[in-house]
Amino acid sequence: MGAANTLRWMDHVELRRWMNELIDGIEECRAPNGYIMAYPEDTILESERGAYTRAWVTHGLIDAGYAGNSKAFDLLRGYYDWFDKCPELPKLLRGAAQGVQGMIANTRMYFTPQGKPEDIQVIQRYYQENYWLEAMAERDTEVIWQYPYDRPHNYLITDLEAYLDLYRATGDTRYFEAMKGAWDVYHDNWEHVGGSIAITEFGQFPPKSYRLVAQEPFCETGETCGSVFWTRFNQRFQMLDPEKEEYASEIEKSIYNVGLANQVRSSGIIYHARLVGQKGDLAVPLCTNSCCEGQGTRLLGSLPEYIYSLTDDGIYVNLYEPSTIRWKHASSELTLTLSGSFPHRPDVKLHITTAAPAGAKIRIRVPGWAAGAMSINVNGAKAATADPASYITLDRTWSNGDIITFRLPMELKLTRYIGLDKIEGHERFALEYGPILLALVGSDSAVLKIEGVGQIKPDPDRPLRFNIDGHPDYSYIPYWNVLSEPFTCFPVIDRA
Repeated sequence: MGAANTLRWMDHVELRRWMNELIDGIEECRAPNGYIMAYPEDTILESERGAYTRAWVTHGLIDAGYAGNSKAFDLLRGYYDWFDKCPELPKLLRGAAQGVQGMIANTRMYFTPQGKPEDIQVIQRYYQENYWLEAMAERDTEVIWQYPYDRPHNYLITDLEAYLDLYRATGDTRYFEAMKGAWDVYHDNWEHVGGSIAITEFGQFPPKSYRLVAQEPFCETGETCGSVFWTRFNQRFQMLDPEKEEYASEIEKSIYNVGLANQVRSSGIIYHARLVGQKGDLAVPLCTNSCCEGQGTRLLGSLPEYIYSLTDDGIYVNLYEPSTIRWKHASSELTLTLSGSFPHRPDVKLHITTAAPAGAKIRIRVPGWAAGAMSINVNGAKAATADPASYITLDRTWSNGDIITFRLPMELKLTRYIGLDKIEGHERFALEYGPILLALVGSDSAVLKIEGVGQIKPDPDRPLRFNIDGHPDYSYIPYWNVLSEPFTCFPVIDRA
């Protein structure tokens, strides 16, 4: 997953050789009936083979197919011709560990160049839970944290992805309404400030529990996998409703505050985004051949696809990462180059290159976290202004060398903690700067006495570092910059 997604955007001889050799090995092991999994057919119900393992192999081969490996889709088609008639299908949802995770493998297969209706029909017949769809449409939290058939946790989001795929495949609005409800349920009850998912597979996580302290090893919150699934879930909604800014905002938080934060330089990927104490997990500081390494590298390898969205009439600019995109629009070829150093600096510039004047709509996101209305200039002249949580549409004929500039209205924001790990007699607060979750370093149990964010001031010499008047021993830095030092994203803040 990680290798193939990376190779979709950049070539790397050694990484491509490694990926191709791996797929050659799968081909060598393929059975005459098309079966390719690394366990015997009659053991598909053991452990998590029929769901978790099958989904991961499917993700990897689909990504490899889009990265240019000519064998990947053929291997998958042969396997799914076997699976879609598998004699164990009636047992796979309930008879295998976390069987519901198997849905996403089939729905993703359906949307590949070799997808078939049978790939979707199998899910509708053997996996679809109508009571669950109805409960999601009604925003019933019980069916998430008390999911009755397996360990309820953030992995249920991968099933939400599959149900939204069913809507995309069939147009049946029952799926869409249920998944809108599911989005609300997770967003309103199991999403930490900063965007990580506040439910995992062990322990108890009732609605709005927002646990910060592990009940036992592996009972942390903020699992990397959950944020990868949440990113993909929001991306599907974004494709269906690109004007809805909140989906881009959720993707942005997941990338900055989990995907990047859980990568520890070149050492590895952390399983959980712990928000208090020390980074890492109680059981193991870094993952070793885990789901979070697989999904973490999948997210990191796919980062470019979240910056822009293309439409028939133009382009959406969703994120502000320096980048260049070239695309065919009508009879013209346009190039858009985004420059700046967001989030370290709030100024953004877009440069347009075109061989001939071309009409197109360039839609620029005004983030929901913006401190106020945002103005946009074209070639130095004010062109439009819009409020937070919207898109500004610039509909005009573009000429070679046109320049779009804007400054993102970033500010500090304190959010009161309301979860189960309150401290009696005190209030805990999280601090964000734009979309960036900040961590207080210097102690994991700091008590600040301040009047408000006015006492938290940017360090003039170090971007994204903030000092606190009256507390010289502490400072705030982006959560992704925390390494081994003690920290807390939820310090006690008592009014001075």
